[in-house]
Amino acid sequence: MNSLLSSIRRAGQTAKSAALVACGMAALSRAQFSGQGVVLVFHGVCSDRGPVGVSDTSLHLKVSVFRALCRHLAVYYHVMPLREMVAILRAGDELPDRAVALSFDDGYASNYDLAFPILNELRLPATVFLATGFLDGTAPLWFQQVDLALAATGTKGGAELEETLNQLKQWPDDAMRREVAQMAAHSGHASVPDCARPLSWDQVREMQRSGIIDFGGHTHTHPILTRCSLEKQRWEIETCRDRIREEVGFAPKIFAYPNGGPEDWTEETQKLAREAGFEAALTMISGRIKPGVDLMTLPRYGTPGSLWEIEATVSGAFEMARKWRGGMGR
Repeated sequence: MNSLLSSIRRAGQTAKSAALVACGMAALSRAQFSGQGVVLVFHGVCSDRGPVGVSDTSLHLKVSVFRALCRHLAVYYHVMPLREMVAILRAGDELPDRAVALSFDDGYASNYDLAFPILNELRLPATVFLATGFLDGTAPLWFQQVDLALAATGTKGGAELEETLNQLKQWPDDAMRREVAQMAAHSGHASVPDCARPLSWDQVREMQRSGIIDFGGHTHTHPILTRCSLEKQRWEIETCRDRIREEVGFAPKIFAYPNGGPEDWTEETQKLAREAGFEAALTMISGRIKPGVDLMTLPRYGTPGSLWEIEATVSGAFEMARKWRGGMGR
C-alpha cells in the first residue's frame, strides 16, 4: 500500500469515525456492549517524521498519535493487563465496563524506545508478543526483508510490496524463505532502518521488571503456521516459548498467531499451542471480546490512526453501525 493510498484510506476512516462519534453512536454503543472488552494490536512506533527506510508504513504508528491514543484510553477506559482479561474469561465472569487490553506484535525496539516511556508514565499495561528469532538476531522478519530488498532495488511503491507479500504468503514456508533469501542477496542486503530494529533481551527484562509489560509468544521465525508441517509448527511454538523462558524466567501463557487471519491456524495449531502451555491465543480478526468467546481465537482490532478512530473502535460504534446497516438491508 503506497503512502498516498494509505493516507487517503486513513482520512476516510477518520471522517467516518468522527461522524459516528459526533452523532452519539459511541455513547449508545458503550451502553449496548457493556460487559464486553476490546484488545488493540500495535506493532512499531516511530518518530513524527514517519518510519524512515521502509515502504510499509502501516506497521509503525507516529509517537505523537500513540501518546494521544494512550491518554484517551487512560481517561475514558479501563485498560487492564491481557492476562487478567483472559483469567476473567476463563473463570466465566463478566469483564469490567469499558475493558481494553493493549498488545504489540513482533518485538520492535521502538516498543522500548518510544512506546514504553508513554505506557510507564500513564501506567497502562500491555503485552508484547515476541518473534524470538527476530530478537536473537537469527531470523529477520521475512516480510521486512522483502520490504528492504524491494527498496534497495529502487522499488519504492507500496503497491508492488503489497502484491509481493500477498503472493509469498500463499507459498509453503520453506519455499517462501528461499525466495526471500534470493531477493535479499540480489538486492545487496540493505541495512535495517531504526524503526525496524528488534528489541534486545535486556530491554525485555527491563520492561518486565516495570510491572506493566507482559510478554507472549509469536513463534520463533514468524511463519504463517498453516504453511508449515505440523512438526515445524510445534517447533516454532515450543522454541518461542523456551527462548522466552530462558531469557525472562517464565513461560508465556498467551500466544498470537503470525499474520492472524482465519486461514493462518487450524484446530491442530490450536492443539499444539495448548500442549505448549498456552492458555489463550489471539488473531488479527476484528471483533469484541464477548462472554463465551473461544480463548484460542480471541479477536483484536488493528491500530487506530486517530482519536476519532480509537473512540469509534473501542466504544463499539463501528460494530453498531455495521449491524444497523445490515438490519436496514434485510
